[in-house]
Amino acid sequence: MKRVNGGFTLVEVMVALVVFAVMASAISIANTQSIAAARQIEEQQNARWLTQNALTELRLSEVLPKPGLSKDKVTLNNNEWTVEIETFNVEVEIIGPFLRRVEVRAYLENDESAVDRLHAVIGHVQVTQ
Repeated sequence: MKRVNGGFTLVEVMVALVVFAVMASAISIANTQSIAAARQIEEQQNARWLTQNALTELRLSEVLPKPGLSKDKVTLNNNEWTVEIETFNVEVEIIGPFLRRVEVRAYLENDESAVDRLHAVIGHVQVTQ
């Protein structure tokens, strides 16, 4: 029997819809993963800026920070951050008590794990004449 009409059958249309649905869902999953990765990279970059800024401020200050823990709330790119600076004494016989080991951490608001951490040793040389 010859086909009079040149259209698609119901089965052909259903197969095409299934193929389209599978491709659309794969593209949607890939886009969701890409957006999540971009958000994570942005958070890491913002946290690194905050930790580097805090460390630079410590290095530029005229006085060594006292040992202990300090916290600061910062807003960056519409996100609330907590920057923690933990300072420890480092005493070397030759140099004396002029060094501090510093750990700087940046947390997103309501987050328990640090997005970024920096470790450094800072010091001030006292010149005697």
